[in-house]
Amino acid sequence: MNEVMLGGRRLRLAPSALIGSGGEADVYDIGSGLALKLYKGPDHPDYRGLPDEQRAARERLATRGQKLREFPRALPPRVVAPLEVALDRKGQAAGYTMKLIGDAEPLLRWAEPAFRRAIPPAALTPLFTDLLATVARVHEAGVVIGDFNDLNVLAAGGLAHLIDADSFQFGPHPCLAYTERFVDPLCCEPNALRLTACHTSASDWYAFETLLFQCLLYVHPYGGVLPGGGRPCDRALQRVTIFDPRVKVPKAALPWKVLPDDLLQRFHETFVQDRRGPFPRPLLDDLRWTRCAACGLTHARAACPACALPGAAGKKRVVTVRGAVTATRLLDTDGEVVAVSPDGWLVYEGGEFRREDGTVALRGPLRPGTRYFLHGKQTMAVGKDEAVAFAGGRSYWERDGALWREGAHGDERFGEVLAGQTRLWAGPEFGFGFYRAGGVSVAFLFDAHRRGLADGVQLPAMRGRLLHADCKFGAGLAWLTLELERGGTLTRRLVVVGKDGAVKASIDDAPWLEGARGACAAGAHLFIPTDRGIVRVTETLCGAVEYSETEPFVDASTRLAAGAGGLMAANRREVVKLEVKQEARI
Repeated sequence: MNEVMLGGRRLRLAPSALIGSGGEADVYDIGSGLALKLYKGPDHPDYRGLPDEQRAARERLATRGQKLREFPRALPPRVVAPLEVALDRKGQAAGYTMKLIGDAEPLLRWAEPAFRRAIPPAALTPLFTDLLATVARVHEAGVVIGDFNDLNVLAAGGLAHLIDADSFQFGPHPCLAYTERFVDPLCCEPNALRLTACHTSASDWYAFETLLFQCLLYVHPYGGVLPGGGRPCDRALQRVTIFDPRVKVPKAALPWKVLPDDLLQRFHETFVQDRRGPFPRPLLDDLRWTRCAACGLTHARAACPACALPGAAGKKRVVTVRGAVTATRLLDTDGEVVAVSPDGWLVYEGGEFRREDGTVALRGPLRPGTRYFLHGKQTMAVGKDEAVAFAGGRSYWERDGALWREGAHGDERFGEVLAGQTRLWAGPEFGFGFYRAGGVSVAFLFDAHRRGLADGVQLPAMRGRLLHADCKFGAGLAWLTLELERGGTLTRRLVVVGKDGAVKASIDDAPWLEGARGACAAGAHLFIPTDRGIVRVTETLCGAVEYSETEPFVDASTRLAAGAGGLMAANRREVVKLEVKQEARI
């Protein structure tokens, strides 16, 4: 258990109070509406075997105290500024307290189509208007944000809060940190996105527009794929944006033509012509979103850009045969498809959640981050912060450091875990879970019928901030998908764990992991939707098979479910059944 001195008193930080972990620090809830950011020392488990990281940690602890004591006080209220310096046993600065922002999501989530299904586009205007005012006032105080990215902006209650303020640039204290996806190429080397010049207020405005662009269209300005063009972030050096007709834009992204001409011109000037400067607020105020009654596209123009195209028409309800694949559209809805399973689907519209037979399963608003589970005629909703799993119509949950499940004679307590830090999933035969505390991860399996946990699962080290985790179950296998952030770099990981607790294989950043959130397991395989079609992988993670004939029916945001006659593929407004001929069986 970590200890710090705060205002002359000793404060013990329990692992259960940990609410976040990044590349440089852990964050704890210390009560009374306050959080404490505790810097990781060179002996932190995250830095084990990494001499460069250990050296950086020593330098950070030696210099950050002076910067915290000189931190500007006249900053706008949406900056989550340091309040009080916390000291270690030697009297050296170990971290600081700050206001705790509750029920918040990083702006990264606002660029995810699945998360935004519960948030109307019009909600972006007040959020970014608030952020714009904060950025302007920060600059007026002679401060530069510097490492301005989608993880240090928290959206809560329609307001945008800036966190990680200890990295701000002011006076004699430069900001040396940067994130590739948001660093201004004008501050970098000509041939590499490596920071060589100081951040400026102009580079902050570049980051602001990048954030806005990403949240409006669900794609980075330099996102997509340019054949032979290398990584998207490298294209920032050549200013090759998604406006370039050679770039293949992700299917889940909105077409850029949904935006009004004045805003598109501004983005073109910034990302192609290197214009910099404060963002004009009228471009936000003038955004007016509407949904086309003919094709369902949401846009901010006077007329629907899709229906204005020659020969444009509404959706066709057809059965399509493409090579070995037969696709049957089972549902075409004006609502939102929020869940799919072999048993059917769940659609939200007008305050009601309806199953595939039209019956109302739930009522209420569609909330961001809520998960929905279907089993037979059962429909369950789980909040984003709840450690709850379902399998075979049976529920499992964590409460006060113990795991519980429904039993024949009442609730059964079957294992001990770390309170408030545990994630768990259940399959028909066994379940999987893990918790993290102080850089140490403990992964475990549990039997669907016996008590006790098998906690000897040796996962690859999870360094940095955990952004997302999910687990699917097949024949004796658990397929764990993770998204991690460290030093501004995002990593997608897939780990295959056997029923015996052995890690069968692990892979990072395979191209097909872009659609891992919508994957499903069947037998000894995992099926993953991508913009290029469905990809099938085995437990060795070698020789992934791509079914390109499924490409017209899925994208990286599709959710799959394996049924008896094929795969159910759910997109935002439709459900398609995919059947493959025997010779091309998937």
